[in-house]
Amino acid sequence: MTDLSKTSITSPHEIKEILDTELHSKIHFGQTGEGKGVYSDSASPSQSQPLKTTAYQLPAPTMRVRYWIHWFRIGLGIFLLLSILMSLGGCSLNAATVTWNKAVNVVPASVIEQVIVENTELNAKVSAKNILAWSVEGKDGRFAVFNLNTPDVCGALGCLYTGYWLRKDKPITQVFLSYLNPNLPPDKHLLEVGENRGQALPCIKVLQTEQEQLRQLNFCFNGTGYQLADSQLFTNNTSCCESQKREACVPQLDILGVV
Repeated sequence: MTDLSKTSITSPHEIKEILDTELHSKIHFGQTGEGKGVYSDSASPSQSQPLKTTAYQLPAPTMRVRYWIHWFRIGLGIFLLLSILMSLGGCSLNAATVTWNKAVNVVPASVIEQVIVENTELNAKVSAKNILAWSVEGKDGRFAVFNLNTPDVCGALGCLYTGYWLRKDKPITQVFLSYLNPNLPPDKHLLEVGENRGQALPCIKVLQTEQEQLRQLNFCFNGTGYQLADSQLFTNNTSCCESQKREACVPQLDILGVV
């Protein structure tokens, strides 16, 4: 049989105290969990912190990489500069230009007088002081071109220019004769020294206007006189090199020694 004396009966007042104690414990536990960051259903959505987005940053280049980039930029700049200069230069028109001098300072007076007599009707004594000339050394003697420098030998085809082969202890020999137009742009020269093709005298380059373009005529010595070898047409500082026949290129030329 049950011992009723040992049975504990809780009064309503005790039950109220027990419920208050449990409620206090739950509240205390919730505050402790919130302090430790434990997720709570009672937490308000407005109290949640927004997510932070962190951008990825590339590491800074090393000093060695910066060094190579620096010199790469310098090299690229030099390359572009050289490319521009080469494009502007085209086929160098004035690679070995020569300047005109008073003929009396280049050759003896007797040579000047002979040049005047053979090519003009001018008074040799009076005109000698006005003649201009330049010369270039060859394997055998010199080649001298004379600019008679007078309107009396100029016409629709240009002005008369003549060239002679000068050798020691030998008579002078006329090897070039042509009417050329001396009116060229300020930075261009009528004549310049060309290549040497193994002959006694080197080739010469003659620059002439052709409408609004420039044509460079290349004359080479063939043993007895100068003949047209080829020509180059220059347009907007760019050369279009093309070999042409004498008749198609310079019909006004009268060159001695053409075979």
